[in-house]
Amino acid sequence: MVNFRAAFGQVASKILPAQRNDSLPNPMRNVVEDTAKQQIEQEIPFRSSRDAVLQEYLNRYTLKSAGIGFVTPPYSNLYDRIWGITPVDDLPKLQALYEYNPYIAAAVDVRVNLTVSNWLELEGGNSTFNDYLNEWLDSHNVPSVARIQENNALVNGFSVTELCRDEDNQRVEWLKPLDPLYVRIRRDAYMNVFGYIQLLSVPPAIFEPQDILRTLHNQGSGRYNSAYGVSLLRSTLLIQALTDDFQHDMATIMKIYTKPILAYQCGTEKAEWSDAKLQAFIDGMAERQQGTDLAFKHDVTPIPIDSMTRGLRVEWWLNYLLTQRNAQLGVPKLFLGEIENANRSTADIVMQEFVTRLRMRQEHIKYTYETELFPAILQGDFPGSLITSDKIPKIKWRPIWEPAADVLVDQQIALFQAGLTGDLEARAKLGLPEEVWGNLATMRQSYNQAMPDDAVSKSGASQLSQQLKASQRQISMNGKSYVISEIPRQ
Repeated sequence: MVNFRAAFGQVASKILPAQRNDSLPNPMRNVVEDTAKQQIEQEIPFRSSRDAVLQEYLNRYTLKSAGIGFVTPPYSNLYDRIWGITPVDDLPKLQALYEYNPYIAAAVDVRVNLTVSNWLELEGGNSTFNDYLNEWLDSHNVPSVARIQENNALVNGFSVTELCRDEDNQRVEWLKPLDPLYVRIRRDAYMNVFGYIQLLSVPPAIFEPQDILRTLHNQGSGRYNSAYGVSLLRSTLLIQALTDDFQHDMATIMKIYTKPILAYQCGTEKAEWSDAKLQAFIDGMAERQQGTDLAFKHDVTPIPIDSMTRGLRVEWWLNYLLTQRNAQLGVPKLFLGEIENANRSTADIVMQEFVTRLRMRQEHIKYTYETELFPAILQGDFPGSLITSDKIPKIKWRPIWEPAADVLVDQQIALFQAGLTGDLEARAKLGLPEEVWGNLATMRQSYNQAMPDDAVSKSGASQLSQQLKASQRQISMNGKSYVISEIPRQ
């Protein structure tokens, strides 16, 4: 009697990678370095002298004493581990859509710039690691690399960056973004990543999992979406194709109006044209351009034909296509130069929803950097036993959107007066030094309110000290009124 449980365990032990022996998280399900090297040596055909790869697979993963049976389809699983998962998206079309459509390019650039432009700060963790990573990120111009990564993730659905190491394969020297068009993920049916392959040369370049940093956009649970994510532009392909057809049709219609269709009656009943003369006339009229003059003999009669599109209304169709495209891109029209029907309250609501989307992207980048990039950078100069998740600094993104200076001042004053923040904290939020160097203090009052002589004594008596009440005077600046008090230096 065949013990199928034991047979399955035997096969699974050969397929499944060994568990990571460190305490770092493994969100990308990368196999350990030894497993990746073993798979390259045993299964990659152009890295081995064996040619019967499929037969070797049969010999290794056949259920012994139980006939032919496989945990997963044999050749597709082998193909994915060697040549990578085959993409389902037309990546060249997605890239061309970004490169040649100004509206889509502007929408993607706005998302990318707002996500990474203010950059990040490191907090917590080991102080030595914190200083080391801050210096490394600044000296290697990582913000520009992050911009390329985010652009590739939005356009293609994923980005791949090579961690270029030194000759000893220890220290990460620089980051090299790769074109997603030529990179495939070598993964098995259990979603364990054995590495990557770049189909840009012969033989193709093979990468181990720890040599590539991958970020995804809108990762799904499907076989392809879990590996390559979902492009921001995927759902715009049909709408954009219809929009392009509309543009071509309208261009044709405009040419009809500037070059109307004419029917020519050539010759008369008594003097008919020969075939050669008629063909010469047809060839000449075919070369007619818009705005050119026409000259005929008495035996040629032009008959204009009205266009059937003269009374056609197409605004609704164009508005429908643009509305569908804008809904998918999700960028507020204010960023794209469209400011009609915009007010402060509506803009705040739209901006909050838009910033939420960008923060979700920042969270994905944050987790990828903390679990993949930072450990790889630290391993070049620090022992692996010291690099644990609790000692690695955490990323804190700077604010995506800063309010105007006057709005920020009003916010901090309101918080301070309500007792929700301290003076030093408020000054830090405004970018001011902790200590005041000067002899002037201001109390802001709305410019459209009357300023009685005893305004300060009535409204601010409980807030102003005797020193602030001395030598008070009123000034106007930028349409607003201020009460100025001189403070004697101690």
